[in-house]
Amino acid sequence: MGAVALSRFDEDILESLKKRLKLPSKSQVIHQALIRLQDWVERERLAAEIKGSVRKCGKADWEEYHSLAEAAFHRVTKE
Repeated sequence: MGAVALSRFDEDILESLKKRLKLPSKSQVIHQALIRLQDWVERERLAAEIKGSVRKCGKADWEEYHSLAEAAFHRVTKE
């Protein structure tokens, strides 16, 4: 695999993380970072999907409640 050019600042961060995480190489730091990033992106995607579903179902629930309440009102006022 090819090399990636990094700034001195990024190299220092990699070296620091390598020591703190007790990983054998900088490539392992990058590998672990990519795994965590992939997990984070997947969680964000699922969260957006859940929010959309809740919003959609919430709207349907509100519409159902509104129609039932309206029907109940007409029934009560009819009697």
